[in-house]
Amino acid sequence: MSVLGINEIHKRIKKHSLVKNLGKRELKNPEGVGIDLRLGAVYQIVQGGAFIQGDPSTSSGQVVLGKRRGVKTQVLAEFKKRKRNQQWVVIKSGEYYLASTVESLNTPKDLMPVVFPRTSLFRAGLLLLNSKTDPGYKGTLTMGLKNLSEFDVRLQMGARICNIVFFKIEGQTVSYRGQHQGGRISPTDAEQQV
Repeated sequence: MSVLGINEIHKRIKKHSLVKNLGKRELKNPEGVGIDLRLGAVYQIVQGGAFIQGDPSTSSGQVVLGKRRGVKTQVLAEFKKRKRNQQWVVIKSGEYYLASTVESLNTPKDLMPVVFPRTSLFRAGLLLLNSKTDPGYKGTLTMGLKNLSEFDVRLQMGARICNIVFFKIEGQTVSYRGQHQGGRISPTDAEQQV
């Protein structure tokens, strides 16, 4: 597996809309090997009840996937396109939130994006929880955000919070077909996993 250079990322952005809603800085003056993504929204968890069921076995050998349900959320702050002064949000000490990006991905079958937090986040005491993104995923990214420090931290919508690196895949892939396709934050009703 190899990593795409910035010139190849820009070529795929122009030709295949690899990343949409990208900030001007990343188009005109990027640095390193990946591109920075910005804070699009912060969600507070207002109701629990989440569960993830195991995949039950059947006597016939048929594949049956378990059910799951997420948490109920409420938007605390959201990026507003074309707004000059974006809203601020306070990430309270010890609290856990969900955060999504301004940018959305259009991941082809030959790439696997991986998100890394920007060091300015953990220098402020914030932990950004994320994962790889599967080929075929389309939409904004949602991550966990936890303030590990004893002090509140203010974040402005549109602030650069993470860097995404694209790994080139050698061999066959299967496109993402999960329930979060399109940037869905959390399934609030119980549903069958896909």
